[in-house]
Amino acid sequence: MVMRGDLVLRDYGPEFYAWVGRTSEKIVCVAAPRFERDPAVRAVMRELVRREGGDCSGCGNCPMGKPD
Repeated sequence: MVMRGDLVLRDYGPEFYAWVGRTSEKIVCVAAPRFERDPAVRAVMRELVRREGGDCSGCGNCPMGKPD
């Protein structure tokens, strides 16, 4: 599956890691800004994307698509 999605950074407080939702055309990911330095945030996001039927490695234009 080729991913076509959007990554949005939002700070909803220390308890927020990520949210992932699907529209009719793409997956939309919302991540805490600390995702770049916190492997736990990336792991949560990748799991949420997987549950939506996606794979972060297939979304080459997104920082989540790069390996840790």
